[in-house]
Amino acid sequence: MKEEILNIPTPFGEPLILYKNRWGPEYGDTLSIVSGLQGDRLNGLMVASRLSRFLNDVEAGKETGYQIRGGIQIFPIVNYKAWETGNALWNLDSQDTELTFPGMAVGELTETICNTVIRHTAESEYGIILQTGERHYEDAPHVKLIDPGRKRRKLSRALGLPIGREAAESPSLVLNLAKQWDLMGLHPFILSAGKPQTYHPQYCDLLLDGIINFLRSEGLLSHKREKSSQNEMVFFDAPSELPVLTSTAGLFYPESVLGTSVVKGQKLGEVRDLYQGTLMEEIVAPENGIAVTLREQPMVHEKELVAVLLRGKNQRWFWPFG
Repeated sequence: MKEEILNIPTPFGEPLILYKNRWGPEYGDTLSIVSGLQGDRLNGLMVASRLSRFLNDVEAGKETGYQIRGGIQIFPIVNYKAWETGNALWNLDSQDTELTFPGMAVGELTETICNTVIRHTAESEYGIILQTGERHYEDAPHVKLIDPGRKRRKLSRALGLPIGREAAESPSLVLNLAKQWDLMGLHPFILSAGKPQTYHPQYCDLLLDGIINFLRSEGLLSHKREKSSQNEMVFFDAPSELPVLTSTAGLFYPESVLGTSVVKGQKLGEVRDLYQGTLMEEIVAPENGIAVTLREQPMVHEKELVAVLLRGKNQRWFWPFG
């Protein structure tokens, strides 16, 4: 059921309206799924739309064997005004919705939006945020965890992604929705795949299947015959992150494959001169690991981040295990 949860005037044009979709009982275990915190993160919008359609069909009896058992709510697009312009941020106040939580009930428009999302998710048991890589970067599909205790690591297996990663602590993390959920007692999961302003069908298929499996695993969704699955996942703690930087400025040509293992000394790409195309630098993996993030924007400066590796030596858990 589509529900209007915020309707406030804006200085220009139509009012700002925020909706959520909700299914299942009002009480008991609840999962909240949030996408569109930034207007150019298209994969999350597509997954939220497809999942909403699927749950509507389940509710209408069109998906044979499925039944909704718990509360599920989806916020398909939080930063609607930014999405209208195709930008990450809404140019009216240029506040980053990903860094404005918990917001304020009476404040700037973006602060009010964030506070509304907080209030409507406060009673949930689980929370999922759909993201992509940051601007100029692409992420391999992975799940990021806040304070990854044993229960959260176990829960994340049902999401079906091959890589798990601990969210590194930073001064700005407390302004993130996932951290606010953590402080409120929810189990938060950040699913990241792809890059801004791009729709990746294969990534969206993976995320959609993983979320449906999670719903079944936690009893929010049931099927008469099929059971949920528990997949293999490699998990890395925060110190395993290894940023790879350039030494020179120029054009970066990536050569490694996102989401695959690399060995020490393996070529990740090269930097070439902007004007003549001459080789300036070869970028190689300083250690063994998995390439979880790669730069997509070719223009780089000196000391620019071009890749993030997750080092195998700091891998803490591998599932399934006995």
